[in-house]
Amino acid sequence: MDTIGRLVRDGEPVGTAFVLTADGLAATAAHVLAPHPTAQWTFEPITAPGISLPVDCSPPSDSATDVALIQVREADDWKPMTLASHTRATPGDPVHLRGFTVSRDYDSGVGHYVGTTAQNGREWVKVSCRHAQPGMSGAPVLLTGTGSVIGIVSARLNAGNWNRDTVLLAPAERLVALAPERLGLAAPARRFTDGILRLSWLRDGTKELLLETDDFNVSFGRNAHNRVYLPDRRDSRFHGHLALIGTTLTYRHLGSHPAFRDYLITVVRKRDRRPSPAAPQDGARRSTYTYLLQILAANGAWSLILDPHTGKPADGALGAVSAPAELLPGIAQDVIDRFGGMPHRRRVVFFEGDRTQQKLTTDDVYGIVMEGDASVRPYSEGLG
Repeated sequence: MDTIGRLVRDGEPVGTAFVLTADGLAATAAHVLAPHPTAQWTFEPITAPGISLPVDCSPPSDSATDVALIQVREADDWKPMTLASHTRATPGDPVHLRGFTVSRDYDSGVGHYVGTTAQNGREWVKVSCRHAQPGMSGAPVLLTGTGSVIGIVSARLNAGNWNRDTVLLAPAERLVALAPERLGLAAPARRFTDGILRLSWLRDGTKELLLETDDFNVSFGRNAHNRVYLPDRRDSRFHGHLALIGTTLTYRHLGSHPAFRDYLITVVRKRDRRPSPAAPQDGARRSTYTYLLQILAANGAWSLILDPHTGKPADGALGAVSAPAELLPGIAQDVIDRFGGMPHRRRVVFFEGDRTQQKLTTDDVYGIVMEGDASVRPYSEGLG
Protein backbone atom coordinates (compact mmCIF):
# COMPACT_ATOMS: atom_id res chain seq x y z
CA MET A 1 0.00 0.00 0.00
CA ASP A 2 1.21 3.53 -0.76
CA THR A 3 2.97 4.92 2.30
CA ILE A 4 2.18 8.53 1.36
CA GLY A 5 -1.34 9.74 1.92
CA ARG A 6 -3.77 12.57 2.50
CA LEU A 7 -4.54 13.61 6.05
CA VAL A 8 -8.29 14.18 6.24
CA ARG A 9 -9.87 16.25 9.02
CA ASP A 10 -13.60 15.78 9.55
CA GLY A 11 -13.95 14.68 5.93
CA GLU A 12 -11.80 17.42 4.37
CA PRO A 13 -8.25 16.73 3.08
CA VAL A 14 -5.85 19.26 4.61
CA GLY A 15 -2.30 17.91 4.45
CA THR A 16 0.07 15.03 3.76
CA ALA A 17 1.57 12.27 5.92
CA PHE A 18 3.79 9.26 5.27
CA VAL A 19 4.35 5.94 7.06
CA LEU A 20 7.66 5.22 8.77
CA THR A 21 7.20 1.82 10.45
CA ALA A 22 5.61 -1.48 9.53
CA ASP A 23 2.98 -1.04 12.25
CA GLY A 24 1.77 2.30 10.85
CA LEU A 25 3.66 5.02 12.74
CA ALA A 26 3.54 8.00 10.38
CA ALA A 27 4.86 11.56 10.20
CA THR A 28 3.44 14.94 9.23
CA ALA A 29 3.96 18.62 9.95
CA ALA A 30 2.81 19.68 13.40
CA HIS A 31 1.05 22.77 12.06
CA VAL A 32 -1.33 20.52 10.09
CA LEU A 33 -2.66 18.98 13.33
CA ALA A 34 -2.22 21.76 15.85
CA PRO A 35 -5.40 23.84 15.30
CA HIS A 36 -7.74 20.85 15.56
CA PRO A 37 -6.48 18.26 18.06
CA THR A 38 -9.95 16.86 18.80
CA ALA A 39 -11.09 16.51 15.18
CA GLN A 40 -11.70 13.16 13.54
CA TRP A 41 -8.64 12.32 11.45
CA THR A 42 -8.18 9.71 8.74
CA PHE A 43 -5.37 8.71 6.38
CA GLU A 44 -6.07 8.02 2.69
CA PRO A 45 -3.22 6.47 0.65
CA ILE A 46 -2.95 8.74 -2.37
CA THR A 47 -2.92 5.94 -4.94
CA ALA A 48 -5.66 3.85 -3.28
CA PRO A 49 -8.98 5.66 -3.84
CA GLY A 50 -11.72 4.66 -1.46
CA ILE A 51 -9.45 3.50 1.37
CA SER A 52 -9.74 5.57 4.54
CA LEU A 53 -7.90 4.51 7.70
CA PRO A 54 -8.44 5.91 11.21
CA VAL A 55 -5.64 7.95 12.75
CA ASP A 56 -4.58 8.31 16.37
CA CYS A 57 -2.99 11.73 17.00
CA SER A 58 -1.73 10.96 20.52
CA PRO A 59 1.92 10.15 19.58
CA PRO A 60 4.48 12.89 20.31
CA SER A 61 4.67 16.15 18.37
CA ASP A 62 6.72 19.35 18.61
CA SER A 63 5.18 22.57 17.33
CA ALA A 64 8.46 24.47 17.70
CA THR A 65 10.21 22.18 15.20
CA ASP A 66 7.00 21.55 13.19
CA VAL A 67 7.08 17.75 13.32
CA ALA A 68 4.42 15.33 14.54
CA LEU A 69 3.93 11.58 14.70
CA ILE A 70 0.58 9.87 14.21
CA GLN A 71 -0.55 6.25 14.30
CA VAL A 72 -2.38 4.91 11.26
CA ARG A 73 -4.55 1.94 12.22
CA GLU A 74 -6.21 -1.06 10.56
CA ALA A 75 -3.50 -1.80 7.98
CA ASP A 76 -0.52 -4.15 8.22
CA ASP A 77 0.99 -4.24 4.74
CA TRP A 78 3.08 -1.06 4.85
CA LYS A 79 6.43 -0.74 3.17
CA PRO A 80 7.76 2.06 5.37
CA MET A 81 9.95 4.90 4.14
CA THR A 82 13.47 5.32 5.50
CA LEU A 83 14.94 8.44 7.06
CA ALA A 84 18.37 9.85 6.27
CA SER A 85 20.31 12.87 7.45
CA HIS A 86 20.35 15.87 5.12
CA THR A 87 24.10 16.03 5.78
CA ARG A 88 24.40 13.14 3.33
CA ALA A 89 23.38 15.53 0.53
CA THR A 90 25.58 18.09 -1.18
CA PRO A 91 24.35 21.36 -2.72
CA GLY A 92 22.82 20.69 -6.11
CA ASP A 93 21.83 17.08 -5.42
CA PRO A 94 18.39 16.31 -6.94
CA VAL A 95 15.42 15.84 -4.64
CA HIS A 96 11.77 15.04 -5.24
CA LEU A 97 8.52 15.18 -3.31
CA ARG A 98 5.01 13.79 -3.59
CA GLY A 99 1.84 14.49 -1.69
CA PHE A 100 -1.72 15.74 -1.56
CA THR A 101 -2.53 19.09 -3.16
CA VAL A 102 -5.61 21.26 -2.87
CA SER A 103 -6.01 21.45 -6.65
CA ARG A 104 -5.92 17.69 -7.38
CA ASP A 105 -5.80 14.27 -5.76
CA TYR A 106 -2.01 14.33 -5.49
CA ASP A 107 1.02 15.69 -7.32
CA SER A 108 4.78 15.42 -7.39
CA GLY A 109 7.73 17.65 -8.09
CA VAL A 110 11.48 17.84 -8.43
CA GLY A 111 14.11 20.27 -7.23
CA HIS A 112 17.54 20.31 -5.66
CA TYR A 113 19.14 20.48 -2.26
CA VAL A 114 20.51 23.93 -1.36
CA GLY A 115 21.74 23.64 2.23
CA THR A 116 20.48 24.78 5.61
CA THR A 117 19.22 27.97 7.16
CA ALA A 118 18.34 28.95 10.72
CA GLN A 119 15.64 30.96 12.46
CA ASN A 120 15.39 31.59 16.19
CA GLY A 121 18.24 29.20 16.74
CA ARG A 122 16.60 26.31 14.89
CA GLU A 123 18.00 24.76 11.74
CA TRP A 124 15.88 24.09 8.66
CA VAL A 125 16.76 22.21 5.51
CA LYS A 126 16.51 24.37 2.39
CA VAL A 127 15.60 23.02 -1.06
CA SER A 128 14.69 24.79 -4.27
CA CYS A 129 11.47 23.49 -5.82
CA ARG A 130 8.76 25.23 -7.84
CA HIS A 131 6.28 22.38 -7.46
CA ALA A 132 5.44 22.49 -3.73
CA GLN A 133 1.74 23.34 -3.44
CA PRO A 134 -0.87 23.95 -0.74
CA GLY A 135 -1.72 20.61 0.84
CA MET A 136 1.85 19.31 0.70
CA SER A 137 2.63 20.35 4.26
CA GLY A 138 3.96 17.19 5.89
CA ALA A 139 5.03 15.63 2.59
CA PRO A 140 8.34 13.73 2.47
CA VAL A 141 11.22 15.13 0.45
CA LEU A 142 13.52 12.39 -0.81
CA LEU A 143 17.10 12.42 -1.99
CA THR A 144 16.56 11.25 -5.56
CA GLY A 145 17.91 7.82 -6.37
CA THR A 146 18.01 6.66 -2.74
CA GLY A 147 14.41 6.36 -1.55
CA SER A 148 15.48 8.12 1.67
CA VAL A 149 13.58 11.02 3.28
CA ILE A 150 15.81 13.92 4.36
CA GLY A 151 13.00 16.16 5.64
CA ILE A 152 9.31 17.01 5.57
CA VAL A 153 7.70 20.05 3.99
CA SER A 154 7.08 22.81 6.53
CA ALA A 155 6.83 26.04 4.52
CA ARG A 156 7.40 27.58 1.11
CA LEU A 157 8.77 31.07 0.54
CA ASN A 158 6.99 32.90 -2.28
CA ALA A 159 8.88 36.19 -2.17
CA GLY A 160 9.01 38.13 -5.43
CA ASN A 161 12.79 38.03 -5.64
CA TRP A 162 14.85 36.76 -2.72
CA ASN A 163 14.57 33.02 -2.02
CA ARG A 164 11.70 32.54 -4.44
CA ASP A 165 10.68 28.86 -4.77
CA THR A 166 12.54 27.98 -1.59
CA VAL A 167 10.93 25.18 0.43
CA LEU A 168 11.86 24.78 4.09
CA LEU A 169 11.96 21.30 5.53
CA ALA A 170 11.97 20.02 9.07
CA PRO A 171 15.05 17.75 9.13
CA ALA A 172 14.52 13.99 9.47
CA GLU A 173 16.55 14.13 12.69
CA ARG A 174 13.63 15.91 14.38
CA LEU A 175 11.33 12.98 13.71
CA VAL A 176 13.85 10.57 15.20
CA ALA A 177 14.05 12.76 18.31
CA LEU A 178 10.32 12.28 18.90
CA ALA A 179 10.58 8.47 19.09
CA PRO A 180 14.23 7.35 19.17
CA GLU A 181 13.19 3.89 20.36
CA ARG A 182 11.20 3.34 17.13
CA LEU A 183 12.91 5.49 14.52
CA GLY A 184 16.45 5.93 13.29
CA LEU A 185 18.54 7.32 10.46
CA ALA A 186 19.99 5.11 7.74
CA ALA A 187 22.74 5.77 5.24
CA PRO A 188 21.14 6.52 1.85
CA ALA A 189 21.47 3.57 -0.51
CA ARG A 190 22.02 4.67 -4.10
CA ARG A 191 19.45 2.32 -5.56
CA PHE A 192 19.47 3.39 -9.16
CA THR A 193 23.10 4.11 -10.00
CA ASP A 194 24.19 0.63 -11.10
CA GLY A 195 23.56 -0.78 -14.54
CA ILE A 196 24.53 -0.59 -18.17
CA LEU A 197 23.23 2.21 -20.41
CA ARG A 198 22.99 1.29 -24.09
CA LEU A 199 22.25 4.13 -26.48
CA SER A 200 21.25 3.45 -30.07
CA TRP A 201 20.46 5.61 -33.07
CA LEU A 202 17.25 4.57 -34.86
CA ARG A 203 17.09 5.50 -38.53
CA ASP A 204 14.81 4.00 -41.21
CA GLY A 205 14.01 1.06 -38.98
CA THR A 206 17.68 0.18 -38.42
CA LYS A 207 19.22 0.34 -34.95
CA GLU A 208 22.90 1.24 -34.62
CA LEU A 209 24.49 0.98 -31.20
CA LEU A 210 26.31 4.22 -30.39
CA LEU A 211 27.43 3.71 -26.83
CA GLU A 212 27.46 1.25 -23.96
CA THR A 213 28.59 2.44 -20.57
CA ASP A 214 28.09 1.91 -16.85
CA ASP A 215 28.97 5.55 -16.10
CA PHE A 216 26.07 7.87 -16.89
CA ASN A 217 23.68 10.39 -15.40
CA VAL A 218 20.01 10.34 -16.36
CA SER A 219 17.26 12.18 -14.50
CA PHE A 220 13.54 12.45 -15.12
CA GLY A 221 11.18 15.23 -14.15
CA ARG A 222 9.96 18.49 -15.57
CA ASN A 223 11.71 21.02 -17.77
CA ALA A 224 15.50 21.01 -17.42
CA HIS A 225 15.40 18.05 -15.03
CA ASN A 226 14.10 15.78 -17.80
CA ARG A 227 17.39 15.19 -19.54
CA VAL A 228 20.44 13.14 -20.26
CA TYR A 229 23.52 15.09 -19.27
CA LEU A 230 25.14 16.48 -22.43
CA PRO A 231 28.34 18.34 -21.49
CA ASP A 232 29.34 19.60 -24.93
CA ARG A 233 28.00 23.08 -25.75
CA ARG A 234 27.13 21.95 -29.26
CA ASP A 235 24.50 19.65 -27.75
CA SER A 236 22.31 22.71 -27.15
CA ARG A 237 20.73 21.92 -30.52
CA PHE A 238 18.99 18.96 -28.85
CA HIS A 239 15.43 19.67 -27.85
CA GLY A 240 13.07 16.77 -27.39
CA HIS A 241 11.35 14.30 -25.11
CA LEU A 242 12.93 11.50 -23.10
CA ALA A 243 10.91 8.40 -22.32
CA LEU A 244 11.72 5.23 -20.43
CA ILE A 245 10.04 2.25 -22.11
CA GLY A 246 10.81 -0.87 -20.11
CA THR A 247 14.58 -0.61 -19.74
CA THR A 248 15.07 1.40 -22.94
CA LEU A 249 15.64 5.14 -22.86
CA THR A 250 14.28 6.81 -26.00
CA TYR A 251 14.81 10.33 -27.28
CA ARG A 252 12.41 12.01 -29.71
CA HIS A 253 14.04 14.96 -31.43
CA LEU A 254 11.87 18.09 -31.65
CA GLY A 255 14.52 20.71 -32.45
CA SER A 256 14.43 22.94 -35.51
CA HIS A 257 17.92 21.76 -36.55
CA PRO A 258 18.77 18.19 -37.51
CA ALA A 259 20.44 16.16 -34.80
CA PHE A 260 24.04 15.21 -35.49
CA ARG A 261 24.38 11.50 -34.94
CA ASP A 262 27.85 11.84 -33.43
CA TYR A 263 26.44 14.14 -30.78
CA LEU A 264 23.33 12.21 -29.88
CA ILE A 265 24.83 11.59 -26.47
CA THR A 266 28.11 12.14 -24.67
CA VAL A 267 29.22 10.80 -21.33
CA VAL A 268 31.26 12.33 -18.52
CA ARG A 269 33.66 9.73 -17.18
CA LYS A 270 33.82 9.93 -13.39
CA ARG A 271 37.16 8.19 -13.05
CA ASP A 272 39.63 8.93 -15.81
CA ARG A 273 37.69 11.20 -18.19
CA ARG A 274 38.41 9.11 -21.27
CA PRO A 275 36.65 10.40 -24.38
CA SER A 276 33.17 9.01 -24.81
CA PRO A 277 32.84 6.39 -27.56
CA ALA A 278 29.96 8.51 -28.91
CA ALA A 279 32.04 11.67 -29.27
CA PRO A 280 33.52 12.44 -32.69
CA GLN A 281 37.26 11.96 -32.94
CA ASP A 282 38.41 14.42 -35.60
CA GLY A 283 36.46 12.66 -38.32
CA ALA A 284 37.76 9.18 -37.47
CA ARG A 285 35.75 6.40 -39.10
CA ARG A 286 33.48 4.50 -36.74
CA SER A 287 32.87 0.76 -36.86
CA THR A 288 30.93 -1.66 -34.73
CA TYR A 289 32.84 -4.12 -32.55
CA THR A 290 31.79 -6.87 -30.18
CA TYR A 291 33.80 -7.15 -26.96
CA LEU A 292 34.19 -10.21 -24.73
CA LEU A 293 35.94 -10.21 -21.35
CA GLN A 294 38.10 -13.19 -20.43
CA ILE A 295 40.04 -14.14 -17.30
CA LEU A 296 43.14 -16.31 -16.94
CA ALA A 297 42.03 -19.40 -15.00
CA ALA A 298 44.18 -21.44 -12.62
CA ASN A 299 44.80 -24.03 -15.34
CA GLY A 300 46.41 -21.38 -17.54
CA ALA A 301 43.54 -21.16 -20.02
CA TRP A 302 41.61 -18.00 -20.87
CA SER A 303 38.04 -18.48 -19.72
CA LEU A 304 34.70 -16.68 -19.73
CA ILE A 305 32.92 -15.24 -16.71
CA LEU A 306 29.51 -16.94 -16.77
CA ASP A 307 26.33 -16.17 -14.89
CA PRO A 308 25.74 -19.26 -12.69
CA HIS A 309 21.97 -19.05 -13.23
CA THR A 310 21.84 -18.65 -17.01
CA GLY A 311 25.15 -20.10 -18.14
CA LYS A 312 25.63 -17.05 -20.36
CA PRO A 313 28.41 -14.41 -20.10
CA ALA A 314 27.99 -12.32 -16.95
CA ASP A 315 26.28 -8.95 -17.31
CA GLY A 316 28.81 -6.44 -18.64
CA ALA A 317 31.23 -9.07 -19.98
CA LEU A 318 29.79 -9.18 -23.51
CA GLY A 319 28.49 -6.32 -25.61
CA ALA A 320 28.87 -4.20 -28.74
CA VAL A 321 30.12 -0.66 -29.29
CA SER A 322 30.30 1.69 -32.25
CA ALA A 323 33.57 3.63 -32.14
CA PRO A 324 36.79 4.43 -34.02
CA ALA A 325 39.38 1.66 -33.66
CA GLU A 326 41.74 3.93 -31.70
CA LEU A 327 39.24 4.08 -28.85
CA LEU A 328 39.14 0.31 -28.34
CA PRO A 329 41.95 0.19 -25.72
CA GLY A 330 40.09 2.71 -23.55
CA ILE A 331 36.81 0.85 -23.99
CA ALA A 332 38.54 -2.40 -23.06
CA GLN A 333 39.93 -0.92 -19.85
CA ASP A 334 36.44 0.26 -18.91
CA VAL A 335 35.13 -3.29 -19.37
CA ILE A 336 38.04 -4.70 -17.36
CA ASP A 337 37.37 -2.21 -14.55
CA ARG A 338 33.83 -3.58 -14.15
CA PHE A 339 35.38 -6.76 -12.78
CA GLY A 340 38.18 -5.10 -10.84
CA GLY A 341 37.61 -7.17 -7.70
CA MET A 342 38.85 -10.37 -9.32
CA PRO A 343 42.37 -11.68 -8.57
CA HIS A 344 42.76 -13.05 -12.13
CA ARG A 345 44.48 -11.48 -15.10
CA ARG A 346 41.94 -10.07 -17.53
CA ARG A 347 41.75 -9.23 -21.20
CA VAL A 348 39.16 -8.13 -23.72
CA VAL A 349 38.76 -9.81 -27.10
CA PHE A 350 37.24 -7.72 -29.92
CA PHE A 351 35.33 -9.03 -32.94
CA GLU A 352 34.30 -6.96 -35.94
CA GLY A 353 30.56 -6.27 -36.20
CA ASP A 354 27.78 -6.92 -33.72
CA ARG A 355 28.12 -10.62 -32.90
CA THR A 356 26.43 -10.60 -29.52
CA GLN A 357 23.77 -13.01 -30.81
CA GLN A 358 26.18 -15.21 -32.78
CA LYS A 359 28.64 -17.92 -31.93
CA LEU A 360 32.12 -16.43 -31.52
CA THR A 361 35.18 -18.20 -32.87
CA THR A 362 38.89 -17.40 -32.87
CA ASP A 363 38.76 -17.02 -36.65
CA ASP A 364 36.69 -13.85 -36.22
CA VAL A 365 38.90 -12.09 -33.65
CA TYR A 366 39.85 -8.53 -34.59
CA GLY A 367 42.31 -8.04 -31.75
CA ILE A 368 42.97 -8.28 -28.02
CA VAL A 369 43.61 -5.71 -25.31
CA MET A 370 45.36 -6.97 -22.19
CA GLU A 371 44.83 -5.37 -18.81
CA GLY A 372 46.87 -2.14 -18.74
CA ASP A 373 47.54 -2.13 -22.50
CA ALA A 374 47.26 1.08 -24.51
CA SER A 375 46.95 -0.67 -27.88
CA VAL A 376 45.16 -3.53 -29.60
CA ARG A 377 47.28 -6.66 -30.11
CA PRO A 378 46.81 -9.06 -32.99
CA TYR A 379 45.25 -12.26 -31.76
CA SER A 380 48.45 -14.27 -32.26
CA GLU A 381 50.25 -12.00 -29.76
CA GLY A 382 47.53 -12.09 -27.17
CA LEU A 383 47.47 -15.80 -26.33
CA GLY A 384 49.85 -15.67 -23.37
